[in-house]
Amino acid sequence: MTLPQSLAAALAAADEAYLIGLSNKGTVNRAKKDLTALAAPQLQVEGQEAEVRMGDVVCRIRAPLGDSSCSCPSSGICRHRIAAILWLQGMSQDAPAPDTAPAALDFSGLRAVEPQKLARQLGARRLTELLEHRKAGEPVIRPGGSTITVELPWIPATVRLLEPLEHSSCSCHSQGLCMHKAQALLCWQLDQGLADPDALAALCPAQEGPDPETARQVCGEICRTLTAQLSTGLSRLPPETCETVERLAALAHTASLASLERALRALQEEYAACFARSAAFRDSGFLRRFSRAFQLAAAMEWADPPLLQALAGKFREDYLPAGRLELYLLGYRDVTGQSGYAGTIYYFWERGAKRFYTYSDLRPTFYEGSARRRTDAAPWGLPCTLRQAWKHALDLTNARANAEGGLSATTRCTGALLGELSPDAVVPSQALCTDFSVLLDQYSLPGAPEVERLALVLPARCEPQPYDRVRQTFSLRLLDSEGRDLWVEVRYKKQEQPVVETLERLARRLAGHPEQRPVFFGSVYREGDRLLLYPIEVFTEWEVQP
Repeated sequence: MTLPQSLAAALAAADEAYLIGLSNKGTVNRAKKDLTALAAPQLQVEGQEAEVRMGDVVCRIRAPLGDSSCSCPSSGICRHRIAAILWLQGMSQDAPAPDTAPAALDFSGLRAVEPQKLARQLGARRLTELLEHRKAGEPVIRPGGSTITVELPWIPATVRLLEPLEHSSCSCHSQGLCMHKAQALLCWQLDQGLADPDALAALCPAQEGPDPETARQVCGEICRTLTAQLSTGLSRLPPETCETVERLAALAHTASLASLERALRALQEEYAACFARSAAFRDSGFLRRFSRAFQLAAAMEWADPPLLQALAGKFREDYLPAGRLELYLLGYRDVTGQSGYAGTIYYFWERGAKRFYTYSDLRPTFYEGSARRRTDAAPWGLPCTLRQAWKHALDLTNARANAEGGLSATTRCTGALLGELSPDAVVPSQALCTDFSVLLDQYSLPGAPEVERLALVLPARCEPQPYDRVRQTFSLRLLDSEGRDLWVEVRYKKQEQPVVETLERLARRLAGHPEQRPVFFGSVYREGDRLLLYPIEVFTEWEVQP
C-alpha cells in the first residue's frame, strides 16, 4: 500500500535519534521489543495519514511524526506510536532501514526562528547569563543527523532539538517551548552564525542604577537622622532607636541602595546589642559601623549617577562563568564578619588577566557559642587546604566568579595544585604601586568592594612609629619617592595579635636595615585626611625587577 508522499518523506528522515528525541531511549527500546512479539498490524491509509491497528490500539501516523495520535490514554509519544512508526519504516520499500542514518537535515524551521524572539522570551537576565556561559564554552552542541543535542550544564538540562521545533524534547519534560529549549536553540543559532552575539548583548539593558533624586532625598534623611543621634549621645538615646535605624534601612532598600541598607542593618545590630547590655558590645565596633553608614550616605547624597551606581552595590550577586584561571595565593586573613559570621578570606592574583580574586570561607558562629572553630577550606577538589597552598599556584577550570571577583566553591570547578613559586616570579613589577597618589585616586573610594581596594605597595622607605599605648595601635609610615605617605595601622585585639606580632618583627628588622623595601599587600581605605592600608601579607624577600 502506497503511503502519502509527505508521510513517506517523514519516515525516511526519522532515524533512531529522532525517535529518541520525540520520546526517550527507553520508549524506543520497548517499542522495538513489542514489535517483535506483535502479530501483523493492520494498515489503512486515509488522506495524508496512515492508520495502524495493533491489537486493541489504533495509531494514526501523520507528518510531522510528532503530531501522530494513539487511542491509548498516554499524552506523550507512547511506545505504540513509536512501534507503528518503526513498522511503517520496515514495510516501506522506499524508506531506509530504521538504523540507517539519512542525510543530515538543513533544519530550515529552526533557522527561521528569530533570535530576537528567543531573546525576548529569555529576558535580559537569562540572556546575559547565556552569553557569559557561551564565552566560557559551556554549552555542548552535538549535531546528529536528524537531531541536535544541546547540553546546558549550568542549569543543568539536556535539550534535543527536532524539526519542527515544537516536537523538541527537554530533560525538564516540558511539552511547550520552555526556557531550556529557547536557550538551546539560541546557542545553536549563535554556533551556526545565525545570530549576532553583539546584537543580542545590546538587547540586554545596562543595570538600572538607583534614581539620583530619590537617593539624594533618602541619603539626606539618613545623614540628618544619624547626625541627630550622634549629637544626642549613645547613653541618652531611647531603645526605640533600633526601630528608627530599621526604618532607615527600609528606605535604603526602597531606593535600591543595597550597600547602605546592609550598613544600616549592621548598625541596628550594634544598637540592639548596646540596649540589651550585651557583653559582645564594643564602642570601637559601634563607631566603626556608625561611621561606615554615615560615610556611605554622605558619599551617595551628591554622587553623580556612575559613582552612585558603583557605591550602591547589588542586592544579590550571581556567579558567572570565569573560564580557566591561573591563580596564585598571595595571602589570607581571619575575619569576624557582620551578623554572626566568621571565617577566612583568601586572596589570589590571577596571572592571565592580572587582577585579584577572593574566596570567602565563612561560617555562622551563633550556633557555636563564643568559641569559633578554625576553618580549613579545601574547595575545587584540591588535595590540600587553602592555608597549605599559600605561595602556590593553582589552575582552575570551569571557574565561576561574581562581579566583585568573589570565587564560587561550585563542584563543577576543578582545581589542580601546581608548584610553589616566589611572588616576584608571578606578579609583574608593573603591578606594584610605587606612586601613592594613584592609591588615593583609584583605590580608596568609600563603599567600593574590597577587591577594588586591594593593592601591592612598594614604598621608597618605611618609618616605624612608637606603639600607641593609649589607642593600643601599631603604626608604620610608608613613603613613596615624592614623600607622600601611606599609613599601616592595626589596633591590638585578640584576633589581630598575629598581624601585630608580624609587623613588630618587621619594625625591628627595619630598624637594623633601613634600606630594605618590603612589599605590602593589603586593602586601601581613607580615614579623615589620611590614606591607610590594612596589611594582609608582607613580603620581605621580593626581588624587584628593574
